Amino acid sequence: MSILQFIDEYLNGNDWEKLCIACYQLRYKDSHYTPISAMHEGDGGIEGFTQCGVVHQSYCPERKYSDNKNYEHLRDKMTEDIKKLFDAECIKKLKAWGVPPIKEWHFVIPEQNDSRIVKHAETKRKEVLSEKKANKDFVHIDKTFKVLIKSASDFRVEISTIIRTNLTDMKLNLAIKHTGTPDWDKCESEKAENIRRKIKTVMQVEDNDAVNEVVTLFIESYIKGLDLIHRLRLAFPDFHEEIIELERVCKWDVSLNILMSNNPDENRALFMGIMTDFEDKLSKQFSGALTPSSIGELKQDLVASWLADCSMEFKK
Repeated sequence: MSILQFIDEYLNGNDWEKLCIACYQLRYKDSHYTPISAMHEGDGGIEGFTQCGVVHQSYCPERKYSDNKNYEHLRDKMTEDIKKLFDAECIKKLKAWGVPPIKEWHFVIPEQNDSRIVKHAETKRKEVLSEKKANKDFVHIDKTFKVLIKSASDFRVEISTIIRTNLTDMKLNLAIKHTGTPDWDKCESEKAENIRRKIKTVMQVEDNDAVNEVVTLFIESYIKGLDLIHRLRLAFPDFHEEIIELERVCKWDVSLNILMSNNPDENRALFMGIMTDFEDKLSKQFSGALTPSSIGELKQDLVASWLADCSMEFKK
């Protein structure tokens, strides 16, 4: 499951580079990771290095390309940066920075779904080792040198930590755009009837059209929520666990509040209060990690699930 759908707005050159550096700082903190600023004398073909022989270079395509165009951009960028490893000025910089013999050169891209770039990486690995063999001065390259492709999915733990601990201003966007008509088959007839019964009890109006419109909105939110929670569980399990735990506690409170209410005339106010209170709790716990639209999306989807299940039984 790709995590890019949740961080798409940060996929540009500068933000992607910052995110990659933050990921390497976390993963290789015990190997004394050192970032290299491209603003000072160039980057020497790397954006950071460790004392265990790992260096990395990130690249984010400027826009959505066709598969062939995307591969060509990745291929050319890799070729260009690998070539720097044999440039006399770059070698001088690597030595001055104290970069140990390079064992792994990581090419970090948002998504890896083309085997051709993997094949190209192997070609570059062989070329580098061939150059090393031919030139005894290339001591900055280890004899075990590898070119490895890394993508966002390889750093899902680090990205989750970065966002959850507010190490950057990056936030997850859970309000993913849905196109087309929701698959109503995902909402069992029993669930749909639960939503309808409870909405009618809350609204207490004779206007069936108005009730139908509200019911439709909540059924659509229920269906979207099933998909969202599933994708979130696969992409960011830590976030998923936190959200589900908060929802569990809030669901208990909701059930108790409704059970203790004896006035059907207060159903509407009670329901709107439940939605507001839940959104406030979501915002308090996740506003540093989720966009405002994500908070709203979660509120709608999870409240819809409460209506579909049996945690909301308003007095008639």
